[in-house]
Amino acid sequence: MKCKIVTGPNNYDLKKIYEDDGTYTIGADIGAYLLAKSDIDFDLALGDFDSVTLTELDEIKLHAKEVLEYPIKKNSTDTYLAVEEALKRGYDDITIYGGLGNRIDHSLANIMLLKLGDVTIVTETEIMYVVDPGTYEINNEYDFVSFFAEEDVKQLSLKGFDYELDNYDLNVADPLCVSNRGKGTISFTEGSLLVIHQKES
Repeated sequence: MKCKIVTGPNNYDLKKIYEDDGTYTIGADIGAYLLAKSDIDFDLALGDFDSVTLTELDEIKLHAKEVLEYPIKKNSTDTYLAVEEALKRGYDDITIYGGLGNRIDHSLANIMLLKLGDVTIVTETEIMYVVDPGTYEINNEYDFVSFFAEEDVKQLSLKGFDYELDNYDLNVADPLCVSNRGKGTISFTEGSLLVIHQKES
């Protein structure tokens, strides 16, 4: 089942990347306000809501069917809690809108969430996800596509891209596969691969 999670930071135009199509939607902290501000009714708002005012929280409650409030002092980020809640409720195809910004620590924390399952991050300029060993057609429509080893990758092959590879072992400290172009087929036998589609700006 599909689930959408809208999260911070407040650095993007939600209407450019989000479609209100009836998919179960969670707003995480300020992401819940981005939904409410766009006059979108959604299923669940959660977080400590330290990024919104009391007036904004009231507006969130007008648009959310359910609200889960957490203490500010906690062991998980609001976005992590949203992914955890989605998985707990049986959603196994999760798209996170936002999640990347000036706070590199939060951005890295959200990228780490991609390994929790079939999770994709979408912003105005990036799409990113993690794939397990196998063969995949990568239909890249952006300016660049990059591949990074989340775990050491064995026998990585890239076919059809501007820069091809054949049975290359890509370790987690190797940036060789940054800023490729075009579309094509990837395959590998071991490890975990982060795929990033990136617009020029």
